[in-house]
Amino acid sequence: MGPTVGLGQWPDMISGAPATGLPQVSQAQCATALQQLYGWLQAAVPQAPQYANAVPATIEAVRLYRNGQYDQCLAQIQLVTGFIGRGGQPTPPQ
Repeated sequence: MGPTVGLGQWPDMISGAPATGLPQVSQAQCATALQQLYGWLQAAVPQAPQYANAVPATIEAVRLYRNGQYDQCLAQIQLVTGFIGRGGQPTPPQ
Protein backbone atom coordinates (compact mmCIF):
# COMPACT_ATOMS: atom_id res chain seq x y z
CA MET A 1 0.00 0.00 0.00
CA GLY A 2 1.50 3.35 -0.99
CA PRO A 3 1.30 6.69 0.72
CA THR A 4 -1.66 8.96 0.37
CA VAL A 5 0.31 12.05 1.20
CA GLY A 6 -2.43 14.60 0.70
CA LEU A 7 -4.54 12.90 3.31
CA GLY A 8 -1.64 12.14 5.62
CA GLN A 9 -2.74 8.53 5.87
CA TRP A 10 -0.46 5.67 6.76
CA PRO A 11 -0.86 2.01 5.88
CA ASP A 12 -2.14 0.07 8.84
CA MET A 13 1.07 -1.93 9.05
CA ILE A 14 1.20 -2.28 12.78
CA SER A 15 -2.41 -2.89 13.69
CA GLY A 16 -2.65 -5.74 16.09
CA ALA A 17 0.97 -5.23 17.09
CA PRO A 18 1.63 -5.33 20.79
CA ALA A 19 1.61 -2.14 22.78
CA THR A 20 3.10 -1.67 26.22
CA GLY A 21 2.18 -4.51 28.55
CA LEU A 22 1.30 -6.96 25.78
CA PRO A 23 3.39 -9.88 24.45
CA GLN A 24 6.92 -9.15 23.30
CA VAL A 25 7.43 -7.87 19.78
CA SER A 26 9.58 -9.96 17.48
CA GLN A 27 12.60 -8.79 15.55
CA ALA A 28 10.80 -9.66 12.30
CA GLN A 29 7.81 -7.45 13.18
CA CYS A 30 10.10 -4.47 13.82
CA ALA A 31 12.14 -5.12 10.69
CA THR A 32 9.01 -5.23 8.54
CA ALA A 33 7.58 -2.11 10.15
CA LEU A 34 10.84 -0.21 9.65
CA GLN A 35 11.06 -1.26 6.02
CA GLN A 36 7.51 -0.12 5.37
CA LEU A 37 8.08 3.15 7.21
CA TYR A 38 11.25 3.82 5.21
CA GLY A 39 9.45 3.12 1.93
CA TRP A 40 6.55 5.35 2.90
CA LEU A 41 8.81 8.23 3.93
CA GLN A 42 10.92 7.83 0.79
CA ALA A 43 7.80 8.22 -1.34
CA ALA A 44 6.05 10.86 0.76
CA VAL A 45 8.77 13.37 1.67
CA PRO A 46 9.40 14.64 -1.89
CA GLN A 47 5.67 15.29 -2.24
CA ALA A 48 5.06 16.61 1.27
CA PRO A 49 8.24 17.92 2.93
CA GLN A 50 6.57 18.31 6.32
CA TYR A 51 6.97 14.54 6.72
CA ALA A 52 10.75 14.99 6.81
CA ASN A 53 10.24 15.92 10.45
CA ALA A 54 9.56 12.21 11.06
CA VAL A 55 13.09 11.23 10.02
CA PRO A 56 14.87 11.85 13.37
CA ALA A 57 12.27 9.78 15.24
CA THR A 58 12.60 7.06 12.60
CA ILE A 59 16.37 7.04 13.07
CA GLU A 60 15.77 6.54 16.79
CA ALA A 61 13.54 3.55 15.96
CA VAL A 62 16.39 2.08 13.90
CA ARG A 63 18.80 2.60 16.81
CA LEU A 64 16.41 0.77 19.15
CA TYR A 65 16.08 -2.05 16.63
CA ARG A 66 19.85 -2.39 16.30
CA ASN A 67 20.12 -2.57 20.09
CA GLY A 68 17.57 -5.40 20.21
CA GLN A 69 14.96 -3.25 21.95
CA TYR A 70 12.07 -4.40 19.79
CA ASP A 71 9.22 -3.34 22.07
CA GLN A 72 10.67 0.17 22.31
CA CYS A 73 11.34 0.19 18.57
CA LEU A 74 7.71 -0.54 17.81
CA ALA A 75 6.58 2.09 20.30
CA GLN A 76 8.82 4.61 18.52
CA ILE A 77 7.39 3.58 15.15
CA GLN A 78 3.90 4.12 16.58
CA LEU A 79 4.92 7.66 17.57
CA VAL A 80 6.08 8.28 14.00
CA THR A 81 2.90 6.87 12.51
CA GLY A 82 0.88 9.10 14.85
CA PHE A 83 2.79 12.09 13.49
CA ILE A 84 2.11 10.90 9.97
CA GLY A 85 -1.56 10.37 10.77
CA ARG A 86 -1.80 13.99 11.88
CA GLY A 87 -0.57 15.08 8.45
CA GLY A 88 2.91 15.90 9.68
CA GLN A 89 1.72 18.17 12.44
CA PRO A 90 3.21 17.97 15.93
CA THR A 91 1.12 16.81 18.85
CA PRO A 92 -1.05 19.68 20.06
CA PRO A 93 -0.14 20.98 23.54
CA GLN A 94 -2.36 19.72 26.32
